Amino acid sequence: MRSIILTLCFLAFAPYIIGQQAVAQQSSGLQDNSSQVQGGQFERLANWHVHYSAFASTFLQPEVAKAYNLVRSRAQGIVSISVLDAATQQSQRVAVSGYALNSLGQRRELSFRRISEGDSLYYLTSVSHENEDRYRFFINLRHGDISEELRFTHTFYRN
Repeated sequence: MRSIILTLCFLAFAPYIIGQQAVAQQSSGLQDNSSQVQGGQFERLANWHVHYSAFASTFLQPEVAKAYNLVRSRAQGIVSISVLDAATQQSQRVAVSGYALNSLGQRRELSFRRISEGDSLYYLTSVSHENEDRYRFFINLRHGDISEELRFTHTFYRN
């Protein structure tokens, strides 16, 4: 059980940690625009810091995948989103929806599940893919009258 919690904590905070590194680099002048910060898997949208990652489902330990009803497969990828208030860095409960376009332009609707771990909230979805399949993600984030779209690309490989 402890390994499940540790793995989930890593998955929940990996985008945040990477994003914090990008913010530090941006503050120190090493990066000067949001497209470069995006490489750190972080976007500032409205009053939010949106952290995201996409990775092969085989990176999950079997017990973690089972606990969260996720399929571990060479042909499955996972997308993780976390939304923090830009001022307080507190997790935000938002509505997350969207779609992805694969290398052939085929549209895949994304169905996100909210995961709550203590004070942290993150949103997970899975996507099937071919080897070297480049996806363009279009993810809508809504809370009250605030609506933003996160866009990013990721190439999945069958490892």
